[in-house]
Amino acid sequence: MFKAVWKGWSVGVTVLFTPLLILIALFSPQVPSNIWIAIPLVPVIACLQGIMVGGLVCLGLKIWPITQASS
Repeated sequence: MFKAVWKGWSVGVTVLFTPLLILIALFSPQVPSNIWIAIPLVPVIACLQGIMVGGLVCLGLKIWPITQASS
């Protein structure tokens, strides 16, 4: 479960925020000077966030396990 959550979060955040930061850097009237450093760091930050989110999901499943509903 951890691997699926980690991978999904990392890819999702990277795909969402990398083009967004590139568009901001290209079309903003006053571009922050460090934005070109931040763009390559998006995948690294997303992976670290994915580790935290995956850990929280696994902790939540450990505390409150999924049970099948009886029919």
